[in-house]
Amino acid sequence: MLTPRQQSIFDFIVSYRRRHGCSPSIPEIQRHFGIRSPNGVAGHLDALKNKGYIRKGERGSRRIDLNRAETTELPVQGEIAAGYPQATAAGPPEQYISVDESALGFRPKEGSFALRVRGDSMRDAGILPGDLVVIEPAPTPKENQIVAALIDGESTLKRLVRVSGKWFLKAENPAYPELHPRSDLVIQGAVRALIRRLN
Repeated sequence: MLTPRQQSIFDFIVSYRRRHGCSPSIPEIQRHFGIRSPNGVAGHLDALKNKGYIRKGERGSRRIDLNRAETTELPVQGEIAAGYPQATAAGPPEQYISVDESALGFRPKEGSFALRVRGDSMRDAGILPGDLVVIEPAPTPKENQIVAALIDGESTLKRLVRVSGKWFLKAENPAYPELHPRSDLVIQGAVRALIRRLN
């Protein structure tokens, strides 16, 4: 388990590698996080190495490799309303996060992504504002799964329910009504994991 600072540094390394094709140097990590001493950065890198997230080369300031066999990079595709459905515009990922597959307990499928939760309609399922949910494609979603869905063209995070053969969406907060589609209900994927950072 990483500390919040270790996770932030690891995410920065992953993001930097994606943008530049190489790892950041210790001075670059130092400047980005405002760490006063190179030894402070080295201590965090040693912790990441000891926890199996990175490998460090013997020479060179940019010799930081990821242990990709144990981590998965997921695009964060913006926010999803956990409240009343809202229109969303598709766009490029706002960032990427690296997740420890052993902590998740599974390897995310191809096409998986993360969404940041906005709203409290799923609070009784333990999903809170600011959380990240890992979404996997679900060609055949199952009843009672928590899903990212488009209902009549607007996006929301809810539980998928079926009564008398009809599908609808249900909040996990009594302050919100059930959502019955007027025309379309498209399931974008099912929630497989929750990521919460404690500050």
